[in-house]
Amino acid sequence: MTWTASTCTTPIAQGAHAFTVYQHGLVKRTAAAGEFVRSGTFAVGGYDWAVRYYPNGDSAAEAACRQPSVVLELMTADAAASAVYELKAVDQVTGERLVLREDKTAAFDTRNGQFSCSGVQFVETPAFLAGDFLSIECIVTIFGEPRVSKTNKMPQPPPPPPAAETSDVS
Repeated sequence: MTWTASTCTTPIAQGAHAFTVYQHGLVKRTAAAGEFVRSGTFAVGGYDWAVRYYPNGDSAAEAACRQPSVVLELMTADAAASAVYELKAVDQVTGERLVLREDKTAAFDTRNGQFSCSGVQFVETPAFLAGDFLSIECIVTIFGEPRVSKTNKMPQPPPPPPAAETSDVS
């Protein structure tokens, strides 16, 4: 009998970006609902990204509650991408990170000429604004198209996968 084999791998690209808004109080007082500040552009997986921070909410409808929002934006023109991302706010006192959005999978598409983003609202606390600045961290993971190797001949069948370990719980 003749054996052949092939493999499938999925390329993964991951990057992180830290965005700090200094003079946060001034930014919040002077920005209307729906206005944002945007981070510098950063590249992950062949796409350009940015973080948008809406200090008073991302729409006029939210003006009454003035709930801030943070979103990830695909900056690459005429592109479509699927990404898994995480957004965090940094506690300025302890350095701990508060996860605002964890492992969110979202589809981004700028092919229609519109901006494409996904994000979350959050409640600002004094610990996140100590020193009058806000630090936001964003981690983006892009999964490429699966790649299948060419088929190769094998002299014998592939070995079985390793047995799952079991543990005795007393």
